[in-house]
This record gives sequence, C-alpha cells and structure tokens, in this order.
Amino acid sequence: MTPRGLVPALAVVAVVAVVGVGFANPVPTPPIRTDTLGPDSGEAVPDYLDRARDSVASVDGPVWALVSFTKALTVDEVITTSRSQVSSVRVSDVRVARVMFRVPIERVQTPLMSVPVPDNDEAVRRSPGVAATRLVALGGDTDRQQQVALASAKQLSAGCACAVGVLVRATPEGLEAIGRESNVRAVEALPSDASPWFAAVRPLLPEYMDVVAPGPDDGPVP
Repeated sequence: MTPRGLVPALAVVAVVAVVGVGFANPVPTPPIRTDTLGPDSGEAVPDYLDRARDSVASVDGPVWALVSFTKALTVDEVITTSRSQVSSVRVSDVRVARVMFRVPIERVQTPLMSVPVPDNDEAVRRSPGVAATRLVALGGDTDRQQQVALASAKQLSAGCACAVGVLVRATPEGLEAIGRESNVRAVEALPSDASPWFAAVRPLLPEYMDVVAPGPDDGPVP
C-alpha cells in the first residue's frame, strides 16, 4: 500500500512537472491580425492623408506600404510610378506585391480585386488578366452583380486604366520617392514588425474626395 503522506507529495510532483513542461514548451502566441492599410469607412479624407504621412515618417527600415493613386492607372503606369527615382538613381529595392483593380463605371459600384504578383514587371503586366478571370469565376448573387462582373472583366482584359493601388515593400527613401510621383495620392506604411498577409488592405479610391463613403449605384451597366 502507498503510504498516506506519499499521495499528496506525488500529486505536487506531477503538477510541478506539468508546469515545467509548459515553461519549456510554451504555446505559441497567435499573431495579431488587426493591422489594416487604407482609410476607414466614414473617415475624413484629410484625416487619412495626415495619418498616412505620419506612418511613413515613423519608419526607419524596409516596410510594407499601401500606395493609392490619384486616378486609375494602366499597369505600365503602375510600373513606372512604383519604380520611382531618387536623385536620378532608379530605386531597385521597391517590390510590388499586390496590384488592386477597380473598373471605373459612372454611378456603378464595381468590385475591388487584389491580385498578388511575383517580384517582376511582367507579372504586374499579366495581373489585369488574372483579375478578369477571377471576376468571371466569382460572378455575383444578383443579375446586376453578374453584369457588373462581366463588364469589369471585359475592360480589364482590354488593358483598361483600372489599377487604383498597390502594396509594396520599400525603404523609407523609396516610399518618400513614390510619394512624390504625380500619380500618387497617398502612401501608408505598416509597422516594421507587421505582416501584409494579416492586414486588411483597401486603397483610397480616386472618387473619395471628402469622406470615405460609397457612391451611388443606380447607373446603367455597359
């Protein structure tokens, strides 16, 4: 028989062992997934522009950043804009990771499509076709949404000026150079320890002038 005083002692040893294993093999802390890039719904545009400038001013190394354009661009314009120049030397450390498309149709709300791209210009040039294919595959829940998807896909396949933003990886100098480009409206940087794959990314659309809010959706779909 086990001595009466030995049972509590064994229980204490077992608890200590379990706690020790916990310290030796701690459960990984899940990554924080609350990082966002882009304006909040209902946010005043001037407030977002100030916030974006402050984010770039606070970084001291290569970071991920959202670049929003003044107008919808072609992919060739995207490449030219993202490969900005500093003191007449081309910035080679700007990596475009995603291209965001939204086909502009007057008084029609069209979907935003974000296409990840490898680190080369040819992939950027192919990204409108990828966006078009995805739009056709997604379709929509209503007849109007399906018509909008098809109309958007048709324009993307034709090489329209439909890129409204990009996600880039760049140095502070690279971000500042991009921000001086005439086609760039805002550059917002993530903190240096943040991951772009956990961030919600939504560019400042060209039609947002005063407040970030959706426009009308009562126009005819071409």
